Amino acid sequence: MTAIEIFGQMSAPQASEILNWLLENDREAYRSCAGMLAARRKLRPVFVERKPREERNLWMREALSKPANADLALEILQVWVLGKNERMVCDFLDALGVEHDGKGLIEELPAEPQASKVTAALDAIVSKYPPAEVSIYLHLFAGMDDSGWPVLKELLATHPAFAAQKLAA
Repeated sequence: MTAIEIFGQMSAPQASEILNWLLENDREAYRSCAGMLAARRKLRPVFVERKPREERNLWMREALSKPANADLALEILQVWVLGKNERMVCDFLDALGVEHDGKGLIEELPAEPQASKVTAALDAIVSKYPPAEVSIYLHLFAGMDDSGWPVLKELLATHPAFAAQKLAA
């Protein structure tokens, strides 16, 4: 699932939570995103900035679900995942035995490990973190490579923790 598909399928409260986190923790990234989205729609950034926060977040969520804004959608989700959910990312990579820089960044995506190892790593983070956040991260992770780790994609589609999640589709 791509970043625009994630934004398209996520609930309005989840999108607001992500965008509010970004506003509170990386105001420049938030303002830059809002300004770029406005410019792409041929609007002045002040038009977007003057909207009430929830209305602005709904507008941004809708815009981030459009193919023309795929780059911004991916950037926003990456900043949020690595900022708010750094520990979850590191826990997943550690469970897989994937080397990283301690902040969840990896040089190169390794070949997919054995299915049992992927399942165990997924189960470990689902037991510690909110399923919606895990789902977003794992969809982004699975999309990092053309091969896409088929076992991970299958788990995202079938794992019971994601059954009630809109994003696991």
